[in-house]
Amino acid sequence: MQPREKRRSREPKLHKLADKFTEILIYFIIIFSTWAFGATEVWSIWCINISAYALFLLLVIKWITRLKTKYNIRTNSYNETLLQRPIQLNILQKFSTILLSTSMILLLIYIALCAINARASFNVESHEFKYYEEFNNNLPHSYDARGTWFLFWQYLGIVFLYWGTQDWLQNARRFQNSISLNPRLKRLLYLMCFNGGILAFECILQRIYYSEGNGKLLFLWEPSMNSPNNFQFGPFAYRSNATSYLNIIWPLSLGLFIKLGKENIDYAKRRIGKGTELLLIPFIILAASAPIISSARGGSLIMISLLVLVMVSILFVRIRSKFLRITIVLSLIAGLFSAYILGWDHLEPRLTKIFTDNMSNRIEIYEITMKMINEYGHFGSGPGSFEAISQFELNEYYKSWQSWVHNDYLEFYLTFGIIGGSILLLIVLAFILQILIKSNLRINIIKWFGILSLLGVFAHAMGDFPLQVLSILIPICLTLNMLTSEQA
Repeated sequence: MQPREKRRSREPKLHKLADKFTEILIYFIIIFSTWAFGATEVWSIWCINISAYALFLLLVIKWITRLKTKYNIRTNSYNETLLQRPIQLNILQKFSTILLSTSMILLLIYIALCAINARASFNVESHEFKYYEEFNNNLPHSYDARGTWFLFWQYLGIVFLYWGTQDWLQNARRFQNSISLNPRLKRLLYLMCFNGGILAFECILQRIYYSEGNGKLLFLWEPSMNSPNNFQFGPFAYRSNATSYLNIIWPLSLGLFIKLGKENIDYAKRRIGKGTELLLIPFIILAASAPIISSARGGSLIMISLLVLVMVSILFVRIRSKFLRITIVLSLIAGLFSAYILGWDHLEPRLTKIFTDNMSNRIEIYEITMKMINEYGHFGSGPGSFEAISQFELNEYYKSWQSWVHNDYLEFYLTFGIIGGSILLLIVLAFILQILIKSNLRINIIKWFGILSLLGVFAHAMGDFPLQVLSILIPICLTLNMLTSEQA
């Protein structure tokens, strides 16, 4: 029996190789999704999709390898943790995992069924619908098969990314101190924070360089839409998307900084600065200041709201080191001061007009969308179909092409309908259960700041479309990986 147990605990070479390629692909997706013009072009979206599909293929290889070799990635300490927890929590954890995976599969089936049973498909070039005679009105259907299929492949990639990353995090070698952060999660968060900080620096530099004229994304390409520099921000043709991304990154960076600082001071008995956490400070300042510098109203208001929540949270966090507490406050003040110097002059006049211009005429779009919701019934117009159907509903009110509702919840309600929307709510419920159970009903500092970053982007979704953008869904997905990880 002894040799057999030894063989189970030794990682097979194929499994190790697949795990390494998984890590490389995750890092590639993080970096590529932001720098490939915010992953809003068809070619960049498909590069990410294919990478996510490769991630799932590697996951299947690891599953088969474990089955054949009886390799067990679960450690004794993990099994002890399960035994120490109330049995009700273990049952709830299994239930929430089944609910999450089942809901994700149901959502993909629902979207695919809408595309297969499509009522029509929209041609973007000719602006014409091609109607299909053979469709069942009693089943989920879409009024734009093209847009629905395109969304399906993106959601499939996001699902693969979540489970592939979750498995990779769970396969980390157990660290010496159970209080320490999972080393793989630490590397993942460091990459997200450094990438976000560098992105913020490029965004600010580009804004200063082009000033009031037309800008080029990454100094390379001038988009056909939103060509004025003050509409863009870095690689994002729409400044608000950049702020949504950065408002996820800077609270995560701050949470990681506090977590590592507390590890060094409270548990490792070392002074702050002995580790690498001080490297995060300039990236926190850059990412926190960028939303206001972008002059995006929604992103700026979310940043300020998050700043207030962060400052209140710090009052309740047990931090023994005065130096650590002072460093946190000074970093946030430096970010706010930089934002005021570089961005307030452009943001202030836009804030004063936020109600007089009806939020850039979005109120009218919301009203028309509510009427459309009543027209399209329980199944909605079909996931990813708003760009197609809106042209005929909004054409008499707007001369420009309206691709988004600028309220993700209204858009989900319209396009997914009550049935699809209910599945989305099930996924949200499953994630909430997972977060609470895997944290043993106690939310630590880094998870709390992760929750704040998600609250920020979900609040922003009430006035814009961050949940429709792949480069923003990716950090949301990875943040959920962290929140549902037992080793965070």
